[in-house]
Amino acid sequence: MEAADMLDVIHYFFEDDLAVSTAEQQQARSDTRSSVYRTLYGTNYKYAIKSSSGSGSNSFTADGNLIPTDGFFGDEDITPFDPTSNNEPKPVKPFVPATEMDVDSPLPFGKVLDAPLN
Repeated sequence: MEAADMLDVIHYFFEDDLAVSTAEQQQARSDTRSSVYRTLYGTNYKYAIKSSSGSGSNSFTADGNLIPTDGFFGDEDITPFDPTSNNEPKPVKPFVPATEMDVDSPLPFGKVLDAPLN
């Protein structure tokens, strides 16, 4: 599929996700995705939304763990940056020089990358 056509598909799904008329419709979509991710991919759908109803129905993985449904952040612990903290700085990554390029070669970047697509 051409990149422009794939972008059209992604755009369609993005707009389709925004077009919901009720909270129940959005909850059903989220529950469906959670079930598909759990069944087909064996992983959690980390963008599931919390159930607005107090039904107490939880979704679990195959190994019995509760699927996180805490909004758009999944189960990651977010720690804000604090410049006044005395935490040890992380080591600086070493400089990696750019790959040399031979413009006259059919493989301009050697064996590091494939030839460019035309």
